[in-house]
Amino acid sequence: MNNRWKRFCDNELAMTILSMSVVVVFWELLVYFFKIPQWLLPSPKAIISEMYRSAAYLWEHSLVTLGEIILGFALAFGGGLLLGIIIAFSPVLEKTLYKLLVATQAIPKVAIAPILVVWLGLGQLSKIALVFLLCFFPIMVGTVSGLQSTNRELLELADVMGANWFQSFLKIRFPAALPYLFNGLRVSVSLAVIGAIISEFVNADRGLGYSLLIATSQLKGPLTFSVVTILALLGIGLFSIVAWLEKLVCPWAKSTETESHPDN
Repeated sequence: MNNRWKRFCDNELAMTILSMSVVVVFWELLVYFFKIPQWLLPSPKAIISEMYRSAAYLWEHSLVTLGEIILGFALAFGGGLLLGIIIAFSPVLEKTLYKLLVATQAIPKVAIAPILVVWLGLGQLSKIALVFLLCFFPIMVGTVSGLQSTNRELLELADVMGANWFQSFLKIRFPAALPYLFNGLRVSVSLAVIGAIISEFVNADRGLGYSLLIATSQLKGPLTFSVVTILALLGIGLFSIVAWLEKLVCPWAKSTETESHPDN
């Protein structure tokens, strides 16, 4: 019995489902026994019913927001990776541009959103730009940190064996930097959802952020929480995709972590 319970506790998916089920049941009972009005806190049952009734509406706005997230994240990935590689191999840029980019992170991105609307217009471009700005920095930092933390002994061995710069980069530096890069990607993909919603709060006529504003202004509790639920599922789904890609691309990162923590 103890071994079976231990195996169950070690199963991440099972524990996630169990914990979420407990929360949902407690939430449903809380609303039922305390007679909380739907506009204030709808029950999970009411939220699911609303998601079913408004499926077409929610699907349409979800596609808009998802498109902004994917485009902004893809641009941030390409730009952050490229600039991270350049900075990692340029001491001058590391002391100048890199420090400047670090300093810009003190600027609240919420304050930049209205400026982007002025610069880039009322369309989708300003929303994609804000997602890009939120996602770019973690990816770049992860790339720089990973490339600069490469084992020097491996690089010296490659030099002795006659490997050129590109071969050393492709076979040693970049694979060693992948775990750091994926750390940045996991952070960025979560920020991408936040960036899209913030930009839609500032200016939008469609998207989940726009739907959330309309629903809250009209005190439509079930619809409000339906949008929030979809946003949470979007964030979890995108994060899970990045985590799955990490296991697929660099499985040695997890094995190394397990070896360093044998008690786990």
